[in-house]
Formats: sequence, C-alpha cells, structure tokens
Amino acid sequence: MYTSRGEIRLLIGSTEKAGTGLNVQARVVAMHHFDTPWRPSDLEQRDGRGARQGNWLAKQHFDNKVMNFIYGVEKSLDAYKFNLLKNKQTFISQMKNCELNVRTLDEGALDEKSGMNFSEYVAILSGDNTLLEKAKVEKKVAQLESWKSAHYTEVARNRYSLESAEKDLQKTQATLSGLINDDELYKQQLKHTADGTKLNPVVLTDYKIADAEELGKKIIHLYRNWLPKKGGPDEQQIGTLYGFNLYIRQQREGYEENGLFQYRNQNILFAQSATDIKYMANSGHPNTDNPKLAARYFLNAIDKVSSLRDKYEKQAADHQKEIPTLLELSQKTFEKEDELILLRVELRRLEGEIAAKIRETQMKAVPTDDTVKKADKSASETPDNLRQLKPPPIMPPDYPGEALGM
Repeated sequence: MYTSRGEIRLLIGSTEKAGTGLNVQARVVAMHHFDTPWRPSDLEQRDGRGARQGNWLAKQHFDNKVMNFIYGVEKSLDAYKFNLLKNKQTFISQMKNCELNVRTLDEGALDEKSGMNFSEYVAILSGDNTLLEKAKVEKKVAQLESWKSAHYTEVARNRYSLESAEKDLQKTQATLSGLINDDELYKQQLKHTADGTKLNPVVLTDYKIADAEELGKKIIHLYRNWLPKKGGPDEQQIGTLYGFNLYIRQQREGYEENGLFQYRNQNILFAQSATDIKYMANSGHPNTDNPKLAARYFLNAIDKVSSLRDKYEKQAADHQKEIPTLLELSQKTFEKEDELILLRVELRRLEGEIAAKIRETQMKAVPTDDTVKKADKSASETPDNLRQLKPPPIMPPDYPGEALGM
C-alpha cells in the first residue's frame, strides 16, 4: 500500500520480488541497476516498475522521464554480459519485426544455462591479450568451419539435383521425340467434316460397324465383358484409328467399399502408336451411359497428343534452363576458404606463443642450483641454540604437580 502510493522513498528489491505485478511507479524518478541480468526481458521488467502509466511525479516535474543508472565494473565480465544482452535483444527484435535476412544466428558463447567456454573465462580474467585473441580466433574459425560444412552440404545437394535433372531431361526428350512423331502422324491423317468436326473412322477387328451408336455399344460391351484368354496376355488389339492401334487390357486395381480397401480386375481402353506411347481418356474408362460418346473414346484419347507434346516441351525447356544453374552451384567453392586458412595459421601462431609463455613460467618456477645452494647455506647459518631447541615435555595427567612445575 505504501509502496503503491510512493510514500517509501527508497526501495531495494530483486528482479523476482520487484518485478512484474509490483506497482511502485507513482513517484519513481530514478532506477539503479546494481547487477546485470541474463535476459533482456529482466532489464525491461525492472525499468517498467518506474517508467509506466501512473507515474504522476515524473510526468509533472521530470518531462515524463525516469532516469536509469546501470553500474558495471571495468575490466570485468559485466562488459561481456552486456554484449550478450545486446546480441539477444537484437535477435529478438529481428524476429518480432521479421527483419532476419541471414540463415545463421549467433548470440555469443554464453547464456544463463551453459555459461561461456573456459578459454574465454581464462582470457577475460587473466588479462592476457594473447588468450583473449586466441578465444576470438577460435570462435571465428568454428563459425567459418560451420559455414564451410553447410556450404558443401548444399553443394552435394545441388549435385544430386543436377544428376536427377539430367536423367529427367533424357527421359523427357525421349518421350517428347515420340510425341512429336505421333503428333505429326495424327495431323497428317486426321480428317474433318464440312463443318470442321473431326471424323471418327474407328475400325474394330472383325466388326464392320458404320453407325456411331452401334459402334459405341460394341465398345461398351467389350469394356464390360472382355476377358483375357487363359494363359494368354492381359491385353488385346481390338482395332485401329488414324494409324494408332486400339487396345483393351485387364488390370488389377484397388477400390474402397464399406471402409475396406479391396482389389478387382478392371478393363481399360487405350490407343498406342509405333513409338509405344499409350494414350487414354478418363483413365481408360469410356462413357457407358452414352453410346455415342463411347464411340468417340479412342478419338478423344489420341487427340491428347498435341497437349502432351506442349507439356513435355515445357518440361524439357525447364530442365535445360535449370541444369546450367545447378551445374554452377555444384561446382561453387567456399568463398571464405582463404580467410579460414589465414585464421588457422593465426591460431597456430597464438597457440605457439601461449605455449612459450607457459614454458617460460614453468622454468621460472623450477629451483635452480644457485637457489638450492642459497637455501642450504641459510639453513647452515641457523644458530645452534635455535636448531637444538626442543619443546618441553608434556607430562601425563597422573603427575599434575610436576607437569605444572610445582
């Protein structure tokens, strides 16, 4: 109650105790931060205790502003922690504002869980610039090696895509060559009526039928009742149209009934050219409800050759456009390879310099012959009365008088 009215002039609290939900803003004019938190949100919550709606004193007398004092110790880990807060806040702001334009993120080597690595501890606390420089170079080398690994992973992926595109192009071009031949054959033999309607001169094997409706009924009858001969092939030629052979084939297909997936034998119709390309309409099933439409089934199937040709020409063009780009990407080298090599050389130099300093320190710690001689001489010059001095005997408790010198 007193804190909410601002009657307490000096309030000391931790982030947890004086954080979210504490209303003390009425007369706050200054905030003092004596430690550095690990998360930007903690610092934001602290500031929010004073700089918020309801602070009438700051609004009336301090231009609606609350001063914030942040204390840090020079040449300590405070600078490192503030740099970490900066990196974290930058990342958070970029995420919120959709401003991330890179594929890798780096928020420093330490956080509230794992802490910094030992080399950075030693470098900062020892004050040795060589150790600090080594820690920085190690971090940069690790970053570049990570980028290099990602680069060659991408290169391998592009090589796989290149091989796949080249194979697809070969298949597409082979199919396209057949479609071009079939399209030319179809256009050369195609006939029209006076009003531009495409004629349908289907010739069924052993059947001389000129009427369209009767022709359709015959096609429907074959579709519903044809069975392959026992031990024979599953398909049979049943006629010709514009240089294309017409076939019926029985195949096993799945279907769902009463929630169960089952199989059945089903007949399909298709036309095939000399290039072995098969043409179907409506997945091989004629219109069994309308004989006249069923009669034009094979014509409709063959008529798809032009659209299929256009489709495969576009696919071939796309592959031809894609392959050079994939080839270039699959041969791309790591752009920062030279920088990585120089950093590795610099790292070895720093490691050698640090090792030399360690050996020098160890040599200084090992006693020399002169040091040993001086120690022996000092011991020999000790007065006899001090070397021979012995502590007085401690008497057992059975003789208290003698032990006390009585």
